[in-house]
Amino acid sequence: FIQFQVSDDACGMKVGTDALILGSYAGERLLSQGVHPLRILDIGSGSGILALMLAQRFPEAHVDAIEVEGDAVAQARANADASPFSDRIAVHHCALQAWRAEPYDLIVSNPPFFHNHPKGNDPKRNLARHDDSLPLDSLLKHGHQLLATGGEMVVIYPEDRAVFMEASIAESPINLWHRIALQSSPNHGVIRSVWSLSSGNQASPTHANWIIEAEPLKWGPDIQSRLEPFVPGIQ
Repeated sequence: FIQFQVSDDACGMKVGTDALILGSYAGERLLSQGVHPLRILDIGSGSGILALMLAQRFPEAHVDAIEVEGDAVAQARANADASPFSDRIAVHHCALQAWRAEPYDLIVSNPPFFHNHPKGNDPKRNLARHDDSLPLDSLLKHGHQLLATGGEMVVIYPEDRAVFMEASIAESPINLWHRIALQSSPNHGVIRSVWSLSSGNQASPTHANWIIEAEPLKWGPDIQSRLEPFVPGIQ
């Protein structure tokens, strides 16, 4: 990255497209209302990539990152300590269900989303990918409890569980604000959605559609423009 480096060899999940999209977008709905988040929570931080991207995007914000896997916690702390934002990022070895703090203006999560899927032989990868420790209803419930009034919570989730996501939002006290459908290319269907949620009363949610890869090895324009401040030589 341009302003920091990320090591992820000790983490069950490596830095990938989902994290890049989420980190470069989260908080846009707040900014559209003239709100600059000062307190940010990264749930399931892994290597700390989202915490680092958000600390860069919001230079006045303090970022708490929580993670349950010990090796990932140590690596996220090392990544944060080596960054220019070390005084504004705190990495905590804690589950969301046990985390207590003052409300946050912005909450982000790239959560584990496999549900009742076969597991592999790597315990770290299983923890990062399967939702045993953080089911969606728990993420939404505890996320809402930690969200300031009018704050934004942003989650990325696979499209094959979109109906489940919609039902979980409908049953929770949190509201859908904006949804971005992500196509892998112009010729493929939607594979992910970014869900922007709010604790406040909102009008009808808005929708957008982004292309991840406009052509081979070239980001779609909506993503490219957002990644330019982070990734050198972006195209």
